[in-house]
Amino acid sequence: MTREWKEQRERSTPFALKLLVRSALLLGRRSMSLVLRPIAIYFWLAHGEARAASRAYLARVLGREPRAGEIVNHFRQFAAVSVDRVYLLGNRVASVALDSTYGPGAKETLMSGRGCVLVVAHFGSFEALRVPPLRKRVRTVRIVLDRAVGRMAMALLEALDPDLAAGIIDASRPGPDVMLDVKRALDGGDIVGIMADRARSDERAVVVDFLGGKVRMPAGPWLIAATLGVPVVLGFASLRAGRYECCLELFSKMLEVPRATREAVLQATVQRYALRLEEAVRASPYDWFNFYDYWLPAEAPAGNTVASAHR
Repeated sequence: MTREWKEQRERSTPFALKLLVRSALLLGRRSMSLVLRPIAIYFWLAHGEARAASRAYLARVLGREPRAGEIVNHFRQFAAVSVDRVYLLGNRVASVALDSTYGPGAKETLMSGRGCVLVVAHFGSFEALRVPPLRKRVRTVRIVLDRAVGRMAMALLEALDPDLAAGIIDASRPGPDVMLDVKRALDGGDIVGIMADRARSDERAVVVDFLGGKVRMPAGPWLIAATLGVPVVLGFASLRAGRYECCLELFSKMLEVPRATREAVLQATVQRYALRLEEAVRASPYDWFNFYDYWLPAEAPAGNTVASAHR
């Protein structure tokens, strides 16, 4: 890959973020929707690296070379989800339409009061996914997030939802420290949200098949769930015609990764997740937001790749 995603510079400024928040709150969601396409066209024109990444992804998911308008639509969807973050984090949830569906056992797991891992991706809106588990019963949702990446976005989060920001588990710290904080949260009955579609170069990862190519996906979420013996729920929230379709599915009641067969079980587990994520992005292709060189070279080996620092 040409450059790791965490090294990409932020594509905004503090002033632009403040302007976004104030405009969204002043104008409302319907009026803001009118400016999304011009914003998307600007990004299409100004950010060649993201444009190339969008083209490469859409070619895979659509099975053909995407048209310019489809790449613009991809950017527009990202802009729409970004604007909705203001309403979902800023106590304006009522202005955003949400539909929720639960797979067998998912709702019971989320409402049980027992700690669980909520595995999510850079797909649609994580903020929309936080709403269904919290509607009828107060549950604390903690997010594992690298505070060193996207500092301006973090500032936005802290301004709109200080409680959520304060509860973030900072993934930029050493692994044992992160694991200890995750364990404390899960032992306390919290829902811990972890992104599982994007791996840093220095973390343990598994190479899996995804949309016809090889990609690295992190092993951490699955090893955490197996080590701590907690359920895993998958969450997908796609934006369609202005409404979020929130789908929550029970992936595992108790994920077991025996030492003797750890690599094989881990490989199968992450591949199973990759196939489910592939189903989601094929059903709603404009909702996947990894605007960087995501796929490994064609000659990349299959199987586990383990960063030495985490052995």
